[in-house]
Amino acid sequence: MCVNTTSKGDRLISSAKRLRFPDGFLWGAASSHYQVEGLPAESRSRLSDWSNWTRAGGKIADGSDADRACEFYSRFAQDIEIVEALNLNSYRTSFNWPALLPDRPGRDRKLDPEVVDYYKRLLFTLKEKGIKTFLTLFHFCLPTWLAEEGGWTEPVSADEFGFFAELVAREFGDLVDYWVTINEPMAYAYQSFVSGQWPPGKSKSYECAFLTIRNMLVGHARAYGAIKEWADSEDRRPVSFTNHWRPFVAENALNPLDHMVRFFRDSIFNHIFPKSIDSGGMVLPRVVSRIGDLGRLEGEIPGLLGSMDYLAVNYYTREISRFVPGWPVDPFGAKSEKSYLETNSLGWEIFPEGLYRVLTEDIAPYLKNRAVFITENGYASNFSPDLSEGDWSIEDAKRCQYLQSHLVAIHRAIEAGVNVKGYLHWSLTDNFEWAEGLSPRFGLVRVAYPTQERTFRKSAELYARVAADNSIEENATWE
Repeated sequence: MCVNTTSKGDRLISSAKRLRFPDGFLWGAASSHYQVEGLPAESRSRLSDWSNWTRAGGKIADGSDADRACEFYSRFAQDIEIVEALNLNSYRTSFNWPALLPDRPGRDRKLDPEVVDYYKRLLFTLKEKGIKTFLTLFHFCLPTWLAEEGGWTEPVSADEFGFFAELVAREFGDLVDYWVTINEPMAYAYQSFVSGQWPPGKSKSYECAFLTIRNMLVGHARAYGAIKEWADSEDRRPVSFTNHWRPFVAENALNPLDHMVRFFRDSIFNHIFPKSIDSGGMVLPRVVSRIGDLGRLEGEIPGLLGSMDYLAVNYYTREISRFVPGWPVDPFGAKSEKSYLETNSLGWEIFPEGLYRVLTEDIAPYLKNRAVFITENGYASNFSPDLSEGDWSIEDAKRCQYLQSHLVAIHRAIEAGVNVKGYLHWSLTDNFEWAEGLSPRFGLVRVAYPTQERTFRKSAELYARVAADNSIEENATWE
């Protein structure tokens, strides 16, 4: 166990008083459908852009795919037992849009009954055990046909997303406690159209990126309206989206061009979505709106104003920004390859102070009496997908330290007056980490992919104790 043990491996070597969290605080874990499910129908028929992307060759760093992933589809009862064993009272996952609604528009389209049955069994099981549910409608995967027609760069995507949200709300609404329309829209736009690491793999296609953001705002507004229309006046379950908050800092504090890049990357990545929601229409930084024809994307979006009942914060690290010389001048610059702090296996700096800053400063313009939930936060270590037997990765002192330090940062923010109501750790189990594949391990619970065996890591034991006691040590270190 990570806490108060002298066994071989991770050992708590210092501690202080325990910091208590508010009564009713939600302790949970998070996942997404494609990263864990291994839905046979999806892999067999290549229903999503991601299931096709993994077959294209050379797209996934370790050459793996998500055809089996964690086999959550057939093993969810076991994984919910793990949620219970860790004393958690909430769980986040997502609906598989491509599997639930795979067909092109036509008469009498409805959700696939077999996939509906699977989600009904999953959600009924969670409800029976008193576990609060956070359900995401779009977690990076598009139906294959829609991706082929341009995906989120085309207005049809917003129409289809609104239709999907309406069907899902009618079918599952009474089983969902917190709705998430879109997961990390800015990360999706960046990875798909700027870095090119996700489908459709376009690089520095800024027009496509901003078209995507505009259509996602429209889609979010329509999904929000569909969910609220389903619910009666006494059952208005909260709806939001998750924002990937990332503090940006200039690589060279004395270089004004690095600061310019930092400003634009922060203004776009962190603020466009929440600012647009609270403005009722897409809002771009002034200089950005004058680039090419981007200004035409600004303006009112029906149903968007205020469509954010709570703030869902995903936080992992900060980003160092640098200016890249060239002509024409690129105000967006690039992410620096330099690191000044300890990093995880993905090269992300470990910076808990950044989470405190996000909660106490960066989200301040959008609080407006809204509750805050940390919907993702976690640490990646790297181990081959081929590993099975042995004690590899079980003694995970660095994940324990990451978890403890970030929970302390959250507690400090609560003491500063921020209404943080819950924390969902990413992730419950190891999973498929998109372009990086199965090698990055974020799980509290190890998955040996060849056998699908689950094994608690020491961080799982630490988190179970935190959730049971509703508290964390103020200072603790592991070796």
